[in-house]
Amino acid sequence: MRRTSYSLLALAVASTLVAPTAAVAAADWSPLREVGDHALAVALDAQTVALISIGGQDEATVYDQRVVAGSAGPRTEVMTVEGAESCRPVEAVSSLGNLAVAVECQQTTGLEDPPTRLVELVWTGDDGWVWRVQSEGTLASLDHSPQGQYVVFATNSQYGRPHHVTSYHADLGWRDLRRPELGLTGDDLVAAIDDSGNVVTLRGSGSEDEPGYWFGGRMRIETYSDARGRWTVRHRQAYPDGGIAPGRIDVAAGRIVAAAVQSRSTGQLDGRADRVLLLSGTPRNPRSWSPPRWSRDVLDVSAGTTQAGAGAATWLAVGDRRAVRPWLATWAPTRRQPSAVRLGAASRVDETVLPGHVLDLSVAADGHGVVARASQAPGADISTVAATSFVLGARGHLREQQTMAWVQPAHMTVAVTAGTGAAGITIGRMTSYFLASPLVQYAVLPWASDSRLSVRGPG
Repeated sequence: MRRTSYSLLALAVASTLVAPTAAVAAADWSPLREVGDHALAVALDAQTVALISIGGQDEATVYDQRVVAGSAGPRTEVMTVEGAESCRPVEAVSSLGNLAVAVECQQTTGLEDPPTRLVELVWTGDDGWVWRVQSEGTLASLDHSPQGQYVVFATNSQYGRPHHVTSYHADLGWRDLRRPELGLTGDDLVAAIDDSGNVVTLRGSGSEDEPGYWFGGRMRIETYSDARGRWTVRHRQAYPDGGIAPGRIDVAAGRIVAAAVQSRSTGQLDGRADRVLLLSGTPRNPRSWSPPRWSRDVLDVSAGTTQAGAGAATWLAVGDRRAVRPWLATWAPTRRQPSAVRLGAASRVDETVLPGHVLDLSVAADGHGVVARASQAPGADISTVAATSFVLGARGHLREQQTMAWVQPAHMTVAVTAGTGAAGITIGRMTSYFLASPLVQYAVLPWASDSRLSVRGPG
């Protein structure tokens, strides 16, 4: 949490998001509910929502509140981040009733631009809350293994320090794997984990020192074997005329689906060009795909995969005059390349929209998924938030699609989490650039009318 008539605008977005291919699912999104304190709503099953929020004297205390069948329980303090202030939950994942949350905080240093401290929290029904605090770093990615046994946090370092790939297992505890930066200018990485504790990372780098001159452009896929305790480079590729920025990677049954942003120079001042780069297959020999046309920028890149190996990816292509076109691609293991479709009409991006917060995708291991988008028409003072739920089949087809749209004030943000029994959407608002309102709304979509999970509240 990374814009005409109200009814006509909502109808236009809802009808063009994804063309239906099957009957609408029986369940419906719940009404929007308001909550404050920079909360993030995560549906654990069809009845239970975890509201993870921030408060306390320095806005550095993490709270957990459970809402069961619409009734809110007590707000319980989880922990306080020492030496930090202005915290906010940035991402969450859930599987089989378990929950993992990443919270970023500014360190209390008195500096105008203080370093970021990352809190990695995991909740399981048997063990309650556990956490670790990275003294420095920002979240790169957060991933549950397909059956929810492992969680992995990837932290991109600052100030030349190593990256961290931190995993947690309820019986084995925490494991912190440090990864040194690559090259003189460093790199970024994202990570995923399987149910055996094996990790796969996608790393990318590249910077443009002056128009037409790129330095250090490269991509690398690495795997970590839990049994051998060893990292192995599986795939590498140089980009001498551009760079790679990793977006997201997911793994299931030994296969990956990943999304990154490939950049190149146009030879003009501030004239860079971007396009999405999708990967699918084994870490050693992945297939790659990019659209033929380059855009001015590519934002909000995300990807996920099912237990059967079918992948989905989303991204925003930003053209001239800040026109934004969202895309959704699905990629089955049997296909040589993905199938990409537009997610509705173009909108715009302005100075109050924070990249990483206007398009989001989440896919559970069983194929249930949600894609949500906040859009604003040029010149309008309202936004439309549209969320489409679906089931991603083994052959890459979308089934049981259901779209819901909400008319909101301008400059909205979205975050979605698809779990085993339900999905949740958190809708926030940017009041100015990099400044989010503490008031958010959320809605829940159960996958079925009754839940087979039994999830206890905090404590």
